[in-house]
Amino acid sequence: MARSKVKVVLDRTNFSGEVLKRAVKPVMDDVQEQVEGMAAVDPAIKVYRNEDTDRTNVVATAPAAFEQAHGVLSQMLGMVVV
Repeated sequence: MARSKVKVVLDRTNFSGEVLKRAVKPVMDDVQEQVEGMAAVDPAIKVYRNEDTDRTNVVATAPAAFEQAHGVLSQMLGMVVV
C-alpha cells in the first residue's frame, strides 16, 4: 500500500481572525475586567485594550515613580487569574 503525504496549509488571515482573536477574546475580556478593577484603586494606573496588532492584548501603565514606590503593576500581573 502506498503512503500518501498530507499537506495542511492554513490561511494566515483566517487563522488570525478565528484563533488569535475570536478564541482569545473572552479570556482577554476577563483579564481586562480584572486589571481595570485593580486599577480603580488609583487613577495613576491606566488600562486599555490594544487591538491594532495581529493579536489583541490588555495594556496597563503607571508612572515609573509610582511603580517603583508601590510595585503595583507587578502585583497586578501576579493576581490576574486566567
